[in-house]
Amino acid sequence: MMFKTDNFWISNLPEISSIATIGPEGASSQSAAKYLRNLIRKPLDILLFDTFELASNYMGKNESCILLVTNAYQRVDNFYMDKKILLIGSFFYSPPDYYLGCKNYLALKKKIAEQQTIKIATYYAPLSRLESLIRSPKNRIFGISDAYLEIEIINSTSHGARLVVNGNVDCCLANSDAIKHYGLTAISHPLHIEMTWGVFFNNQFIKRTLHN
Repeated sequence: MMFKTDNFWISNLPEISSIATIGPEGASSQSAAKYLRNLIRKPLDILLFDTFELASNYMGKNESCILLVTNAYQRVDNFYMDKKILLIGSFFYSPPDYYLGCKNYLALKKKIAEQQTIKIATYYAPLSRLESLIRSPKNRIFGISDAYLEIEIINSTSHGARLVVNGNVDCCLANSDAIKHYGLTAISHPLHIEMTWGVFFNNQFIKRTLHN
């Protein structure tokens, strides 16, 4: 059996209790997992991991867990091609808008004025949209579009926000949840990204269920 709407479908599976996906707190995947939980209408635990691969490993060992991966992930094909994993659902969900964020407005402005290198952390998926945010009108007061920039690719946008808080980078491209959670300041116009998400389950667990 299958539950299906215009923007969502998922196979009717045995009882599940959790969703595994990438973190940390404030990540777009966490927001999508909360949305999925509402769609399924079950009080599922949301488990956050450092990578989608680690989340997949956990799912593979726990038959009450499903895996959530954004189709914007550059290695998402690994999950579709893995014989041990089966796509059992998909849905459309736009995460909270993304912003270029910094920890301290004045400190960033001073660093740019001194012509120091500005480090920006971003997740791979929205990398192609980063330049438009850097050159947005709101950023011109910083002069960041003329600064020497060093881009660091990280596992999730929320991870980038944490790096800003820790002083490892100067700015990050993160969604509004992460910006708020880590107390950062948004310094660009909002970036809206439409995404689809895949829900995966351990194929061996499904086969075993069908044979019982």
